[in-house]
Amino acid sequence: MANIKLIFNHLKKENPEKDTGLYDWRRPAYRKDDVGNLNRILKNLTKTKSARWHKLQNAVYGNSGFHAKSEGSDNSRQQRVTFKMSIGHSKESHLKYLKTYMPQTEKSEVEEKPELFGTDLSEYEANMDKDHFKCIISPESQNVDLKLLTGKFIERLENLTGYKLYWESCIHNNTSHRHAHLAINGTDKNGRRVFFAKEMVKTTMREVLSEMTTAMIGERSYEEIQASKERLPLAARWTSLDERLLQYDGKIFANNLDQSLQNRLAYLTTIKLAQKEDAFFTLNPEWQEVLQASGRYNLFLDEFLKSSTLPLRLFEGGSVYGVVEKTINFDKDESWNDAIIIRTDKERIYVPVYQLHKENLEGKTVSISAPAGGLKKQISERNIRVVNDKSYGFER
Repeated sequence: MANIKLIFNHLKKENPEKDTGLYDWRRPAYRKDDVGNLNRILKNLTKTKSARWHKLQNAVYGNSGFHAKSEGSDNSRQQRVTFKMSIGHSKESHLKYLKTYMPQTEKSEVEEKPELFGTDLSEYEANMDKDHFKCIISPESQNVDLKLLTGKFIERLENLTGYKLYWESCIHNNTSHRHAHLAINGTDKNGRRVFFAKEMVKTTMREVLSEMTTAMIGERSYEEIQASKERLPLAARWTSLDERLLQYDGKIFANNLDQSLQNRLAYLTTIKLAQKEDAFFTLNPEWQEVLQASGRYNLFLDEFLKSSTLPLRLFEGGSVYGVVEKTINFDKDESWNDAIIIRTDKERIYVPVYQLHKENLEGKTVSISAPAGGLKKQISERNIRVVNDKSYGFER
């Protein structure tokens, strides 16, 4: 900085018109300082890494649990892997997940029960915390050694985070798509509280699984990618095709679109999210909201299609008061998307509930309040207050 100032620090000239060297400029002397430059680079690099790390950690799970899902790209040569994670805060739920849901002890139709693998089971149980992470690893390809993939995934996760994890896993073969279930204890072997930022769950973990699966069985073939593209227009969720449709306003002339977009629009008409008139399509105002909700909540689209008289919307915070028309419960080891549907005079409201245990809610008047401005997580059943008021009753 001092050298730069010297450029402009000329002495005042008594008679500048007669001074022939008035506009002469001398380059400041170069002083080599490689050590100083290196220190400045390293200092900036450290700040950048620190900022990135704090940004990655800037996520809050909340008391009702956290649920995230991530999938691979449809066009990538990398193997696609769906990864889901939920966090629980009950030791009873933790034990039941480990002893009942994962080994499928209550499913009589499953003759060959899954076997747990991972940390020594007695060691895991002796250190079991009330907080726990429940994960599902589901590669698109069925040619993957899921036991090997899960073990290597834990190793990579420990290298990335510095944790020494207690974990148990098993493989479920009773569905059309083989997948692995994974339980991670909320405290590691060094007594540290285990925490995974939302960005890490949604992006990093899925990318790690995708890279490892690709290394194990090779890249996706051209035929596999084409098959994935052909399935995409029929996906009951928000897709990359819908991102492309966002650029169109009003009526969309289908003949100007490629075949994949035409197929997507045709599918949207079948689920009441678009209308077709001759060669033109018009998207419904709520199409984006419905598709995004359908990707997060398993039965939202089914309930939307049933709403012939009253519109259905997703509860995203605020207050709601009405009658419970329906309760939705899932097998807890496959999904954490329980819900209730509340009916008012003007609409039906789909309210996601994290692990709903309350029984006999149907037909009862309830009141629910949650922070407004977009529901960041599913509410707990503790947010549901039964009201002794018959004014909202209806015939079922």
